[in-house]
Amino acid sequence: MKTLSAFVLAVLLPPFAYSEIPADEHFHVETVVDGLVDAMEIAPDPYGRVFIVERTGAVKLFDPEAGSVETLALLDVALRDDGFARESGLLGVTLDPDFARNSWIYLFYSDKDDPFQRLSRFEATDTALYNEVVILEFAHDRENHVCHEGGSLAFGPDGNLYLSTGDNTCPFKSSGYAPIDEMPDRYWYDAQRSAGNTNDLRGKILRIKPLAEGGYAIPSGNLFSPNQPKTRPEIYAMGCRNPFRISIDSRSGHVFWGEVGPDAGVDSERGSRGFDEINRATGPGNFGWPYFVADNKAYADYDFASQQTKATFVAQRPKNDSPNSTGLGQLPPATEPLWFYPRASACAGPVYYHDDFPESKTKLPKTMDGRLLVYDWTSAWMRALLVDEDGNLIANDPWLSKHFFVHPVDMEMGIGGDVWLLEYGSSWYDGNDGKLKRISYSEEPLILEIPESDPRMTGLDPAHPGTSLIAQTTCLACHMTKQKSIGPTYLDVAQKYKSVTGAREQLAEKILTGGAGVWGEAPMPPHAQHNIEETLQMVDAILEMAR
Repeated sequence: MKTLSAFVLAVLLPPFAYSEIPADEHFHVETVVDGLVDAMEIAPDPYGRVFIVERTGAVKLFDPEAGSVETLALLDVALRDDGFARESGLLGVTLDPDFARNSWIYLFYSDKDDPFQRLSRFEATDTALYNEVVILEFAHDRENHVCHEGGSLAFGPDGNLYLSTGDNTCPFKSSGYAPIDEMPDRYWYDAQRSAGNTNDLRGKILRIKPLAEGGYAIPSGNLFSPNQPKTRPEIYAMGCRNPFRISIDSRSGHVFWGEVGPDAGVDSERGSRGFDEINRATGPGNFGWPYFVADNKAYADYDFASQQTKATFVAQRPKNDSPNSTGLGQLPPATEPLWFYPRASACAGPVYYHDDFPESKTKLPKTMDGRLLVYDWTSAWMRALLVDEDGNLIANDPWLSKHFFVHPVDMEMGIGGDVWLLEYGSSWYDGNDGKLKRISYSEEPLILEIPESDPRMTGLDPAHPGTSLIAQTTCLACHMTKQKSIGPTYLDVAQKYKSVTGAREQLAEKILTGGAGVWGEAPMPPHAQHNIEETLQMVDAILEMAR
């Protein structure tokens, strides 16, 4: 399953110096837990166990020695409903740096009764969580299909806790470009109120020092100083759309995250097509959203009422004049990402240091020392990046390309230098095939055991050229063949259009340009990276399911 194909990635990447990584046959990928529901994030503990959280509210503990999975708690979290927020729930987990002594675990979740996102600390035993202490909470809009909640948690080497938060905005009324709708009663469609707002905790990377009695202190070195008017001192990085997974370099303290980008399929007078980003913060900064994407490609100041396109925003001096913002008008300069690529679902994993695991025989190889591991939730590829002392990306190599993953959603280092990988599962909502996998290194090559096919494509003819094209797009993020996800099943599409005159051409064009309304409110983004011949083949493969 190689979406966003290797060809596209190769075109985007400059000719980095090649740093050899062992072939995939030297890595053992083992499923240790399956049957997870909407698996979100993991937290390995000092004893080799792994805490797992599910978006629907479960906190689980996997013990590899016993081979057991214990449900410690089931939080009553807000999920979704008609017109409701689309990505709420139990979103993040991390352990206190002194977990071996205090057994503290931190969870970030959507409160069931009140529209708040909440960061709380619990005490964990082998069988339960207890004694919740609220650390931080903030208001959270839940109307009109808002999405982008982030929710990733991680401690840095300085003992500060980092939390990623999304822009909490509905992007589906902006044609895939900047959601900066300032019309009255369109509050939910304006990310200037959140990501671009210096006085709001959404669309940010927050950095705080949790206190033993609850609450938190503000560490020095954040983007805004305490008591600065129209700002929040918790903000470390602003201008984030959906910083879905973050990672802290255990030595440098640098913060990495994957930024899930906007949906536009082509450049226009309103701005750039959509790109995802891998960001690196060596200090506080503004990362541009909703005014810039990728390498500060500027959006235009679009007037949604008159549908007039005005001047583009300026990266050196971005301004927020939205009536929905409560923050500063003059924003910090926009920072460029470490790497960007066409829109999918970028995530950042750990930075690996070979010397941190001197006794392990299954740790990753020396050639991966200092590598940042990144991956994509939609496309399911993995890559190993290397950054030099000046912050330049000097290597960007594929990793585990022969292996098969379904929506990888979190990645953490184990205590032995191996890697824990969490798979969300195949369905957008309420899927029950999420998995926890362990990736370890073998000096001797192994015989790979790779599943023959993607379960999301069961029923499509594997020999049809359109089937392979579907596997190389972002389609599988929202569609499955026979199980309803966020979009209709391919079988439902085939049955609906099997006798409709001109359906083949109509559907092929819709894949290219996007659309909404036939199957509900959820829009389908455009796939302009394809041509009409390719989308016709994709439609043919789908329509054959009804024959």
